[in-house]
Amino acid sequence: MPIIDMNKVYILGHRQERQKIFNLLHQMGTVEMLDVKSGEAWRDFQTLLEPEQSSEELFQIDSHRSDIRFCLDFFQRHFPIRKSMLEQFTGSRLDLTDEQFSNYVASFDQVESVHQACREAEEKLVRIRNEVTQSQNLIEDLRPWASLDLPLEEVEDGSWTMMDLFIVPFENYSVLQEALTDSFSEYFLDKVFTDEENVYFFFSALTENKQEIDELFRNKAVTRASFPDVKGTPSELIDSLNKKLESLQHEKSIVLSGVEKLLVHRHMLMACYDYVDNEYEKHQAVDNLARTDNSFFMEGWVPVPVLNDLETMINDKTETAILATRDPEPHEQVPVLLHNKGMAEPYEVVTKLYSTPKKDELDPTPFMAPFFFLFFGICLSDAGYGILLGLLAFYLYRKLTLGESGRQLLKLLILGGISAFAFGILLGGYFGDLIALPALLFDPLKEPMTMLIAALGIGLFQVYFGMGLQAYRNIKGGKPLDAFYDQGFWFIFLNGLILWIAGITFGQWIALTGAVGLILTQGRSQRSLLLKFFSGLLSLYNVTQYLSDVLSYSRLFALGLASVVIGMVVNSVGDLAAGSIIGYIFLVIILVIGHFFNMIISTLSSYVHTSRLQYLEFFNKFFEGGGRSFKPFRIKNNYVDIVETEKG
Repeated sequence: MPIIDMNKVYILGHRQERQKIFNLLHQMGTVEMLDVKSGEAWRDFQTLLEPEQSSEELFQIDSHRSDIRFCLDFFQRHFPIRKSMLEQFTGSRLDLTDEQFSNYVASFDQVESVHQACREAEEKLVRIRNEVTQSQNLIEDLRPWASLDLPLEEVEDGSWTMMDLFIVPFENYSVLQEALTDSFSEYFLDKVFTDEENVYFFFSALTENKQEIDELFRNKAVTRASFPDVKGTPSELIDSLNKKLESLQHEKSIVLSGVEKLLVHRHMLMACYDYVDNEYEKHQAVDNLARTDNSFFMEGWVPVPVLNDLETMINDKTETAILATRDPEPHEQVPVLLHNKGMAEPYEVVTKLYSTPKKDELDPTPFMAPFFFLFFGICLSDAGYGILLGLLAFYLYRKLTLGESGRQLLKLLILGGISAFAFGILLGGYFGDLIALPALLFDPLKEPMTMLIAALGIGLFQVYFGMGLQAYRNIKGGKPLDAFYDQGFWFIFLNGLILWIAGITFGQWIALTGAVGLILTQGRSQRSLLLKFFSGLLSLYNVTQYLSDVLSYSRLFALGLASVVIGMVVNSVGDLAAGSIIGYIFLVIILVIGHFFNMIISTLSSYVHTSRLQYLEFFNKFFEGGGRSFKPFRIKNNYVDIVETEKG
């Protein structure tokens, strides 16, 4: 079955073997641990057991984890590991052998010194960055005053005169001059700099007029330029600050040189982080347990197919542990683990991106997989692109170390390449029209209506198939009448409309029969007869939803044409460059870049729009989702992948 059955598992053992059992479960990675205190069993055992608590070692481990993470983030910030677009997408990690990993972990005592060095370097860099910012800001403030040949420390009020530097909006400057001339006979104003917005000026006047001048300046939006704790003329200060910036940059380069020498520890830190992070998870999981003075008790979920392996491991590897299992109760929220086989397995990634099925729900993956395969090929519909996509995805699948979702996605693309190759042959697409071979089925450019009708027909079939799956769910759930009322009458009504539109007279009577059935049954949950009737009548409006769903499949037609047409445009542009040796070189470049770009964009569009058809037009007919994914207690790999070495 696509959804694996789960059993509740209980493990009771001696406290001296707790860590050993934890390590075994962590390595096996098949048990999802639960908090004993939140389970039903706790009511039976709470008089005998008490909650387990994390040890102080957990906080020390978390501290080490934080220190290592700081160092790795610090290195990445200043000396980033450059990843290709593909590596960023797949999340590639460092490959280490088991021996290399063990050797790095054995060097854990170096972490503290590396962390201390990184902290000191970070403090210096922060100080340098702050000083650089302050210096740059001060330079910008001083730049308009650069022509002022007066030390700034001398610009201050005296006993008899006031003097300072001021800034006024450009449009107020002439008005300010007139006001000063009209009101004061003794003052000095020297315009230092002007830009599009402001006028910068030096001003001096008698101290006895300070109050009136301040009032005038406020009215004209004049602001004071203040430079406290600086000495020298603005130009001298700017030169001094520029030299300081050079010195700070030199100091920064020295600090970064020291950091660069620490990069030899990067792989060690990556390995140690994974080790410490997994140790943290194991220690944190202790909070889920219950204990007595000499024993511990744990609870969890385990997939039925691996139950025997778990029991064998517990019996063979431990001396005191006892394992007990039971089937889940009807009301329990059981985690869901999908396990499709064969061609359907790669399409689990599509289902998971939408939602996880509930434990008693159909897994939509095997039903969706053939449609996804078909639709992807129709959207891409180019034999050349299909070959390239399939080969590229196969190469990456063999070359890269990926997680489950990454492997499934590449398998999906391999199958997508096969589908695109098949539809390219059927519809005559070979790198657009680069290779002139006839279509085995029909040419969509010459027969677009045939392509559109075929796309809508396939869409109608998938919509009906989704309705059939929901009818199956209703029948299996002991509600056969619901299947007849909610899916059967809609099937009759929709087919009657199709026949009527096609010009077949008796189609209207079939549609009328279906409509009457819907009116009489769709409001059956209402209490009064009037509400039942009007609810049933209003349900007929849902025909627009079915029409919208079927019309959505026209995107298969549009995308299938788009990939071919863009390919033809690339070929036409390439032909314009041909005619000489250099022209043919450009022709090759245009064809390679253009077709590769078209393949990537068309592949992305095929995936996105095919997924959309499954999510919105197919899944909503029978699939609810909302289940909880199975999350086993297992080894996590954040930075490192352990690879096997060939033994000679």
